[in-house]
Amino acid sequence: MLVTTRLASGWHRHATTIRLGVLDPADAVDLFTRVLTQHGSHNIDGIDMVCAELGHLALAIDQAAAYCAETGTSPNIYLDMLDRWPAEMLDSAAQGGDSARTIARIWRLTLDRLTDTPLAGDLLRLLAWYAPDRIPRDLLNGVAAPPGLAAAIGKLAAYNMVTDNHNGTLSVHRLVQALARTPDPHDPHRRTDDISHARDHAAELLAAAYPDDSHNPANWPRYQALIPHTDALTTHHAPDYDTTHTATALSQAAVYREGQGALASALHAHQRALTTYERVLGADHPDTLASRNHLAGAYQAAGDLGRAIPLFEQTLTDVERVLGADHPDTLASRNNLAGAYRAAGDLGRAIPLFEQTLTDRVRVLGADHPSTLTSRNNLAVAYDAAGDLGRAIPLYEQTLTDAERVLSSGNPMIAALRANLEGARSTSDPNTG
Repeated sequence: MLVTTRLASGWHRHATTIRLGVLDPADAVDLFTRVLTQHGSHNIDGIDMVCAELGHLALAIDQAAAYCAETGTSPNIYLDMLDRWPAEMLDSAAQGGDSARTIARIWRLTLDRLTDTPLAGDLLRLLAWYAPDRIPRDLLNGVAAPPGLAAAIGKLAAYNMVTDNHNGTLSVHRLVQALARTPDPHDPHRRTDDISHARDHAAELLAAAYPDDSHNPANWPRYQALIPHTDALTTHHAPDYDTTHTATALSQAAVYREGQGALASALHAHQRALTTYERVLGADHPDTLASRNHLAGAYQAAGDLGRAIPLFEQTLTDVERVLGADHPDTLASRNNLAGAYRAAGDLGRAIPLFEQTLTDRVRVLGADHPSTLTSRNNLAVAYDAAGDLGRAIPLYEQTLTDAERVLSSGNPMIAALRANLEGARSTSDPNTG
């Protein structure tokens, strides 16, 4: 006896269960083609793309193919309508089809059964804003008390609304996500305010989940795990709906990508984040100023000093006015501008600015602060670039000694200082080494 059900749990005492996944891509295309052409030839261009967009889910493919066959809609046009009107298309059944078994109806009936666990609907609307696969389960920490959170995830998994991958991640089928993101005045599980709240909550959770230091290789797996979900979140809605949490997640992802050399995507994210900060917080808010500084740094990394330097100059002027000359952010901004001058070959402006920044950092932060060590190294590099090895080498030596004493042995600055010192000594004495 074969019994089919959407309920995955509770069968271990009565039967052997076999979990059915989605179709293989080739089988999905074959099913769509057979349904579409059963009564005659049809335009089949784009079937593979429709099947991929439907996540190779058999019910959705059967539903879409029957709709295309009945209405004469080509697969490519169906794909466009699915993108523009997902709720309507996923609730459409062909004449003679089972209207109670459309994707939208099954979604609603399932959540109706979970009304005793309201957190389940909240979670589904929240997860809808992330990428469909490998959603870190710990992103949801704090959404509810652990017992309630585990129970809600378990209920959703039991009804196959989410998949627990048993490796610390969750997956949600993309069609379920599309429905959960699309308001429907006739569906109590898809009220506009609830969906908007879920979107903003998803951004808040992402912003809080990023580590602080994108330069530390130990943090890279976490960045790599979160970035696809930041990309999905910001793809699924217009920038006008971005919050400061969205901007923070974008900025964190962009800083990491910039360090990995993905400059085009980093620039786009920095620009979008800055636009949001300016709109929400105003031009003089410290977060806006920091975002502007990040954008200038990305321009510099991309070799666009013509845009980087004016933006660094504007930011330094604004930071000094808003935060004061001795604020750490001001000192960092001054150091960044000096670095841009050096990159442009303008050592006449770079060196005095590096010297001023080092003096101020020693006074404000102390001689052993990591930012002070960075300033000392930057000044030595500028002396080196100017051919002033008489000042560069002693400064490299002093900074390396201090860095080895203050920083951990694996800190990247120590390796950079050693390389800089070795290079300067080789230049001073070509026979060295």
